[in-house]
Amino acid sequence: MNTSNYIGIIADDLTGANDTALQFFLNGCTTQVAFGEDLSIDESLKTEVFAMSTETRNISKEAAIEKVKTAAVSILKEYNFEHVYKKIDSVLRGNISAEILTLLNVLKLDAAVIFPAFPNEGRTTIGGYHLVKGIPLQRTEVSRDPACPITESNIVNLLKNSLDTEQQKNVDLISLDTVMKGAGPILTKINELISKGKKLIVADAVSTTDLEQLALAVTKSNYNILPCGSAGAAQALSKIWKPSADDEESLYKHADVPKLPKLVVSGSATDLTASQIKKFHDSVDFDNTYFIAIKPENIFSNDFEDIAQRIINNLVKENIVVVHSSELIENGEKLSDFLMEKEITKEAFISKICDYLAAITRTVIMQTKAVLITIGGETSYKCLRAISSRNLEIIDTVAPAIPLGVDHKGQLIVTKSGNLGTQNTLIEIIKYFEQDK
Repeated sequence: MNTSNYIGIIADDLTGANDTALQFFLNGCTTQVAFGEDLSIDESLKTEVFAMSTETRNISKEAAIEKVKTAAVSILKEYNFEHVYKKIDSVLRGNISAEILTLLNVLKLDAAVIFPAFPNEGRTTIGGYHLVKGIPLQRTEVSRDPACPITESNIVNLLKNSLDTEQQKNVDLISLDTVMKGAGPILTKINELISKGKKLIVADAVSTTDLEQLALAVTKSNYNILPCGSAGAAQALSKIWKPSADDEESLYKHADVPKLPKLVVSGSATDLTASQIKKFHDSVDFDNTYFIAIKPENIFSNDFEDIAQRIINNLVKENIVVVHSSELIENGEKLSDFLMEKEITKEAFISKICDYLAAITRTVIMQTKAVLITIGGETSYKCLRAISSRNLEIIDTVAPAIPLGVDHKGQLIVTKSGNLGTQNTLIEIIKYFEQDK
């Protein structure tokens, strides 16, 4: 492996690995993202940043520990990365404490500093409480997440709730009053807490400046620290781990993307995704769009061939086809009755939707050339696996925190988390491909 490949990122889902790798790409680094059952580094790519998705967000704690341990031993330890970053969900879903403690043990690190705030996306942490656009986490729609509902807004309590009594003593907080004093006081507090045996240290942050000061303190400590957070903290760390030249006018050039039709595939169950699709549907800026709303009977009859053919027929020139499940999720009462009749949980049903969309995507991509835009972590992973994609190379940014990647076959791919962006984000993604660069 080329010695320039020295920053390692480990995430629990594909969209997280991608949006975190993007932060380093934007600072001038060449990046690749690996996913799937057999995580491996494509050494033919001269990569400086390697991100991998363990796909452990929605599985049991025990299974997540084993997958993270395997990835850490076979890749992070094997290739001896100079820096390692643990990406966690910006709304705190997943096996966070278990995965972090596993990495600390395998990599022989002293402690983790956890700062998941992402102010640019409305995620802040105050007094240990994590807020989304000013609303405590447990009062947002993630409290109704079918796979991983979050019912605790305080990060310290959230972590403690997943640990045994003895381990709970090792969780602590760096409060905002310390963070606002800058890197020096933060560093003093970090060192003090680690000297007392603390392993999981949560940090408040309400601004990009807070993230930058936390990142600086983490990198200045004499202890071996695992920084953990969202794409926001990764952005701050990228400027320290890989500083760019001051006189460099641009860290990267926009990719030369051919004019192709766009296939948007969404299996996300979030209200935000539904609003993004509706806003795009109602937009008067596009007249070459075709929408297909998946119905329950489609999922259970498994008649994806007919829908795939409808997509192929419309996926010509620079047309845009959107196939989505938003209408299924929006009608909650009707959906609950339907699932009760079918004797299936909402979590299992959403997974079934993603499988269905992946089958459609495979059929379409095998027969036509298009840019693939996937929305939702599980949807993205299953669709990319279905078309046999392997490691992605990040080649551009299409919207804030949303990368454009290319796989080993030359397939252009955009992935977006279901919880990311504003109502206009899907429109912004499509406009990226419409403009002349």
